[in-house]
Amino acid sequence: MTFKEFLALVGDQTGLALPRGWAALDEVPLARKFLTAANRYFYQTYTGIGVTQFEGAEFQYFSDFHRFWEENHQRILNARINRPQARIAAAALREAVRAHGADILRVNHNLHGLNAEQLAGVRFLTANQDFRQPPDDQFTIYLDHPEVFNAAVVEEDPDDFLTSMGLNRLSQSDKRRDFARNAARFLNENGITAFQIAEHFQNSAPRIREAIVAFGNTGYGEKKTNMFIRDMFVWNVWPDLQGFDEIDVASDINTMKVALRARILQTDIPLLSSFLDVFCHQYSHIDRMSAEAWRAVWEEWRKMDGSAVPASPCLLDFLIYRLGRQYCKPMAGRYVCDEGGHGYYHYGPKRQQRKCARCAGGRPGANRTARLTDYLMPCQIPEGDLPRNADGTLLLDADNLLYTFDGHCPFAPACRPDTEEFRVLMPPRSISIKGQTGWTDAYSDAEQGGGGLSS
Repeated sequence: MTFKEFLALVGDQTGLALPRGWAALDEVPLARKFLTAANRYFYQTYTGIGVTQFEGAEFQYFSDFHRFWEENHQRILNARINRPQARIAAAALREAVRAHGADILRVNHNLHGLNAEQLAGVRFLTANQDFRQPPDDQFTIYLDHPEVFNAAVVEEDPDDFLTSMGLNRLSQSDKRRDFARNAARFLNENGITAFQIAEHFQNSAPRIREAIVAFGNTGYGEKKTNMFIRDMFVWNVWPDLQGFDEIDVASDINTMKVALRARILQTDIPLLSSFLDVFCHQYSHIDRMSAEAWRAVWEEWRKMDGSAVPASPCLLDFLIYRLGRQYCKPMAGRYVCDEGGHGYYHYGPKRQQRKCARCAGGRPGANRTARLTDYLMPCQIPEGDLPRNADGTLLLDADNLLYTFDGHCPFAPACRPDTEEFRVLMPPRSISIKGQTGWTDAYSDAEQGGGGLSS
C-alpha cells in the first residue's frame, strides 16, 4: 500500500472527504507533513500538557493522544461479556471435567514435600515476580537454602534474593528489586510470616487481596494476588478461607486470548498494538474484563450444576492458561508432497520443507520432499487428519494438554473453528510503564523530536 493509498483508506473509513486535487500532490512532502503531525499527536509531549496518575505517582502525559486514550479507551473498545457464549463455554468445561476428571483443573507444581509454612514463604516472595515461565526449582532452592526466603534478609538485601532465584539475569532489575523488598516489608511491618497472612486478616480472601494490593509496589496487583491466594487454597496451606469464591481467574495473555476467541469477551474493534496503548490502558481494561468474562462462565456452570462447579472462578485459570499456552496457537504445519501431491499435517516448528512422512519407511520415493503450505492451530485441522503415532496416540509429548484431550479443544463449541465466524483474535500486549525500556523513559519533546522505545 502506498502512502497515498493509505490516506485514501483513512478518508474512506472515517467518511472524511479529501480535498479536490490532493492525489496530484507529491507523495514525499505530503508524507512529511502528515507524519510530523501524527508523531506530535501520538508520541510527543510539551510543557503544560497536563498530568496523569499511576500507582500513587504523578506523570506528565506522554502526548495528546495519551490523554485522549486514557479518557476514551473503554468507549472505543466497548468490551463486553457475551452471556450466551459464556453459557456454551461453561457447558464445555463441565463436559471436559466429566470426561477427564477434576485433575485437569489442578496446578501441577512439584512441591517437593514442603510443609504449609514453607510453601507460603516461598510462594509469597516468588509469585509477584515475572519469570515469563514459572521456574521448576523455586521449591528446591528452599530445600538447599531456606535462609534465602527470610523476609528480614530479603528486605535488607533484595539483590541477593534476586541472584539466588536467577532473576538478576532478566530485564527490569530495578522493578524486581522493589518488588522483592516491598513484599518482604509487607510481612515485616505486619509482624507476620507469609503463612500467617490468612489468620492476620481473619481468613478472609477478599481482605487478604485488598491488603496485599493496597500495600503498593510489591508486584502484587489483583492478578498475581488472585494467583497466590488460589495456590494457598489448592495446596491446603489455607484450607479455611472465607469468600474464596470472590477470587477471580488470574488473567494473563493466554486467558485473555481464549476469552476473545471463544467470544465470551467481545470488543467493537480488534485490539490495538501496544505501541498505541500508551501506559497500558487497553491492557489493564481487557485484563479486568477477561477476569469478569471467566467469572461469568463460572456463574453459568454453577447454574447448570452447583454440585460439580469448582469452589471459585480462580480454580479455572490453570486449565485455561494451559489451553492458551499449549493449544490455542499455530503449532501444526500442512505439508504437500512435491511428487506424490498428497498432503499431511505435522506438529512442530515451522519449516518450509521436510521429508515426506507418507513416503518414508524405505519404500520407493522415500526421500521425496514435502513443502509447507499452511501453519495452523490444532482446532483448524480436520479430525481425521490429526498427526498420530502408529498406535493411534497423538504425535505429541504426553505432558501437553492437547494429548490429554486427544487433540480436541474443550472450547471448540464456543469458538467454532470450523465455521466462517471463527476469528483468531490476538490478546493485548503490555509495554512496561516503568523500566529501562518503558513508557516513562520514552518521552519525546515536541520541539526536540526523537525519543521512543529502545531495545
